Amino acid sequence: MVPHAQRAQKRHPAVAIAGCGYVGARLAAVLAAAGHRVFAGRRTSVVEWPEGVEPFHLDLDTASGGKFPVPASAMVCAFPPGRGGLRDYRMARLLARLAHHPPDRLVYLSTTGVYGNRGGILTPETTPLAPGTDRARRRQDAERQVRAFGARHATSVQILRVSGIYGPGRLPVERIRAGEGLRVDWPEPRFTNAIHVDDLVRLVLAALRQGRPNRAYNACDGVDRRQGALLEAVAAVLGVPLPPPVSPETAYRELSAMRLSFLEESRRCSIRRAGGELGWEPVHTDLEAAVRCSLREEGRL
Repeated sequence: MVPHAQRAQKRHPAVAIAGCGYVGARLAAVLAAAGHRVFAGRRTSVVEWPEGVEPFHLDLDTASGGKFPVPASAMVCAFPPGRGGLRDYRMARLLARLAHHPPDRLVYLSTTGVYGNRGGILTPETTPLAPGTDRARRRQDAERQVRAFGARHATSVQILRVSGIYGPGRLPVERIRAGEGLRVDWPEPRFTNAIHVDDLVRLVLAALRQGRPNRAYNACDGVDRRQGALLEAVAAVLGVPLPPPVSPETAYRELSAMRLSFLEESRRCSIRRAGGELGWEPVHTDLEAAVRCSLREEGRL
């Protein structure tokens, strides 16, 4: 007979999370609560982790980068690329280490920014990638790297192209209260995408369970939103007025190139594939209701 501990391990495979920040920490807690052995890798230490989470030091900006944990059946990559250039050297360093003990499955959290500016056109995962910034081009490079790794090592790779993440502890409350809720009065509608952190965690879990090999999935709530919708929802819940939108001329004159790169692009991302293949549907589609719940969790309401 197979010992109980081994049967439990098969039902709940060990998962390593590389880049255990805002999303990764929330994912680690959910996985541990479900009975998985979880390895949480990040550069800085955390005072306290939930029971079942084993932290390890991971610094992908250096050649050594800390000691890697024992092999895990699955790896979730939730770290941003490094700065500068068009190649994601952080991903290259991680995959070089994983090559010694390739996981069965690898889920990479990329960005919808790899599509570039779509002019508000509905964007499925089959859309050719056309990143408009070096930051997004590094993400595209990371996608190429994980796909190639999967092909070399028979690892099932899923890429989640994630939109703007919000949730408890990740709302622009102080900015809005300071009167800095910036919006641009573009001459045509510009669209953005958003996802609540808990919906993203649920999507990662679905990808870990049944994501198809070498597959990309858009990660957003599927609601057509104009730019500034999150700012307006937070302001409405707090009862704080927003300053009027600025003109495009003012935006180009006063904003940084990075800030403009977010505001210039317009996308509406389809989530039909995630629903059809993974059985995933976002729970938080009412932005004001989701903001209200997030602020309550923070103790701000």
